[in-house]
Amino acid sequence: MRTRRWVQAGLLLTLGLYFLDNMVTGKISFYVNERFIWLSWFGTGLMLIMGVISVVDLLREPVASAAVETAPAAAHEGHDHEHEAHDHEHIHDDEADHHHHHAPSWPILGVIAVPLILGLIVPAKPLGAAALSTNGLTTSFSGSSSATELTVAPQDRNVLDWVRDFASADDLKQFAGQQADVIGFVYRDTRLDPKIQMMVARFAISCCVADASAIGLIVQTKNADTYVQDGWVHVKGSFQVQDLNGEKAPILVADTIENTTQPAHPYLYP
Repeated sequence: MRTRRWVQAGLLLTLGLYFLDNMVTGKISFYVNERFIWLSWFGTGLMLIMGVISVVDLLREPVASAAVETAPAAAHEGHDHEHEAHDHEHIHDDEADHHHHHAPSWPILGVIAVPLILGLIVPAKPLGAAALSTNGLTTSFSGSSSATELTVAPQDRNVLDWVRDFASADDLKQFAGQQADVIGFVYRDTRLDPKIQMMVARFAISCCVADASAIGLIVQTKNADTYVQDGWVHVKGSFQVQDLNGEKAPILVADTIENTTQPAHPYLYP
């Protein structure tokens, strides 16, 4: 059991240090909405404190145990000290109960170790085009919005702002001619003509990557097939309402497209 307790303490300390590294380097934003970063700090501190307490307790335990073990020996030196022996045995039982600890089973420790191992082996990076094969992508978003978002000027709207506007609009024709200035990563949608059309996408997360929603705008340009999937681009242009697979859709006709770097905060937050 003592070995399992050492493993448990080591896992707590290593997990705490792993999360601390993610916090300091900013990688935690790849996994959690920035509004909940404080919870990650709290959890990191808690794991480190628990790990340190476990190690200190284990290091001090042999000394306490040795002191306890001398009591029974002294208690049995003679038959004339039965009462004293009884007292020492009682003390020994109390001390043993005080220092008794439970350790998780090996299977549970293994389950705890799996995410740590994966975190150390797999490089930290935000969701990208590869995640869309399972999550899918939408050009509308019906999440909660506020009055302030409705007053955002067209040139200041991001991908999330635009798709929200599309979802709440009664008539998409109102977007015809509106100017847009957005940043996102390139995604190849099989519904589009790859030579002249592509998606400029972002992920929106409410809490963490587990609830991530992929959203995007359809961008039209003559050389769409020259842009690398997953590469980040900065697009400026204006919307046209066109027929797409039998339905009307707002399409951003690009005036300029520039390759750019991934933003420090790649996700958008509803």
